[in-house]
Amino acid sequence: MSKASDAFENEIVKMVNLHREECLPYDLPRWLIEEGVRPKAKIIGAEGIGSKDKNNKTDVVVYLEASEPIKISAKLMNADYFGNWYGHKRFLVEFGIDAFYRMTAASTAFANRWARTATAPYVGVSICFGRRSGNTGQNFTDIFTIEDILTVARGYGNGVSVANCMYISNTSARDIPSLIRNIEAITVQSVNKATESFKVAHRPINPITEGTNRGKNVYTKFQPYERLTSRTVIRDPKQLFRLGKFVEVEPNCLNHNHILDDLEERYNIVVPRKQK
Repeated sequence: MSKASDAFENEIVKMVNLHREECLPYDLPRWLIEEGVRPKAKIIGAEGIGSKDKNNKTDVVVYLEASEPIKISAKLMNADYFGNWYGHKRFLVEFGIDAFYRMTAASTAFANRWARTATAPYVGVSICFGRRSGNTGQNFTDIFTIEDILTVARGYGNGVSVANCMYISNTSARDIPSLIRNIEAITVQSVNKATESFKVAHRPINPITEGTNRGKNVYTKFQPYERLTSRTVIRDPKQLFRLGKFVEVEPNCLNHNHILDDLEERYNIVVPRKQK
């Protein structure tokens, strides 16, 4: 998470905790009541949990007496993603194996198209979900169902990690009534509005300039046609992509570093990596 996102969440937590022992308004939105939040419930306190686990969709939880908590997915106005860097294990839990094979087919088709005009080398493509313009974005519903949008935005399963509302702003509300007015139900319509149409973001990673992102799982991999006769360092994407093509993968947590290792050990192809 960015420092700006952390600061935004901390502002919300601090504001709510200044109002401990106060009560929620009586006239809560119907959708919030349907989430189990009780009108006039006493505020126990708030906690920021967004950075405690990468799978948490709730960023700020507001604990209430004799009521379900308010579980806020907090986003800055310029935030691009509701689902960032989906790994294979998480993907399978939330969407299942059939969706995985649709995803790897889509990423492979993207990677082979992108290779025709790429200006940087890459050996795999990772994915995020949310706002994405240009040719690296693909309509979410090309691969997933409408209902899957809610899984990405709310989270999967039950418990405090699964959000029941979202708050999109650059500054925290100043009081509880203002917070209640500005949180929104998480619906397909509200998420699409926030992201200007929900997208799969294909993320080709340039090993020469990217460090930690090389550890993200990939949904397609570069497969050479044959082993080179001698160890060859390749920085030019055109030179690299003449040697093979992208192919579909299995859900085995393959990442960019694994592919780079395999290219060097089995095919004598060395794509330089950014050093720490």
